Amino acid sequence: MKKDVKLVIADIDGTLVNFNKQMMPLTKKMLEELHKQGVLLGIASGRPCGNHLSKRAEDWGFDFQFDVLIGMNGGQMRDFVNDRYTEYYPLKKEYIKEIIEFMNPTGINSYVYRGDSTLVRWSDERMLSSSYRNKEPMIVAKNDEEMWEKDNNKLLFRCKDEKEVEYGMSVASQHPSEHYQFFKTAPIMFEFQDPRVNKGVALKAFCEMNNIPLESVVAFGDAQNDDQMLEVAGLGVCMLNGGNSTKAVADIITEYDCEHDGIGHFIKDHIL
Repeated sequence: MKKDVKLVIADIDGTLVNFNKQMMPLTKKMLEELHKQGVLLGIASGRPCGNHLSKRAEDWGFDFQFDVLIGMNGGQMRDFVNDRYTEYYPLKKEYIKEIIEFMNPTGINSYVYRGDSTLVRWSDERMLSSSYRNKEPMIVAKNDEEMWEKDNNKLLFRCKDEKEVEYGMSVASQHPSEHYQFFKTAPIMFEFQDPRVNKGVALKAFCEMNNIPLESVVAFGDAQNDDQMLEVAGLGVCMLNGGNSTKAVADIITEYDCEHDGIGHFIKDHIL
């Protein structure tokens, strides 16, 4: 194994698992081998650090917990090495209100996380399907005011197709602000967060807490919300199925996509 690798961290959807949210066998085997050799392991996601992420190791059949969980695109970080939880730069409630109101004419449904549940503006087929698929309890807001009654790590918009994503993002681009940023995180999803938040910020914080040189970190991702994490890591790896912006910032691209053990092959060929 390359002796300088101290931490391997990966985005989940489209990276660590395939599009059916299944982890491929070689990827699982290689992560287990890294763990045996003392390499720290982490996952980084747009979902919260609660049950959404803390139960993933068990769901995937590992007999150990990940050493670090980065949630909410870097807005949350759970450090299991030091048993420490930290949040970074929540989106202020007044900005959530502002965003919902200028996005309202688009008719695109939105939601926020409340603990391990999702608070949605209204129920529709896509929200129900996501709730079932991700095992996330869904709560329908009594009114719009409930959506912005408190600060939140982010505000999410779920669209019916990629064309609606493009439309929604074009509307968002007409309302620039120093108080929030927006970006596409899935084929039919875009999100708003405080501009200071990204997975790279949380990754740097974890490494500082644990005296890990950033050059000893290998990070895997596939989408725009992974870009800063890949830039911060000593080796930033984009999946073959990744987006153009992520491929542009990565140091290397995997030979295989997430459906064909992309991470597993990379670890076997370049790290172990």
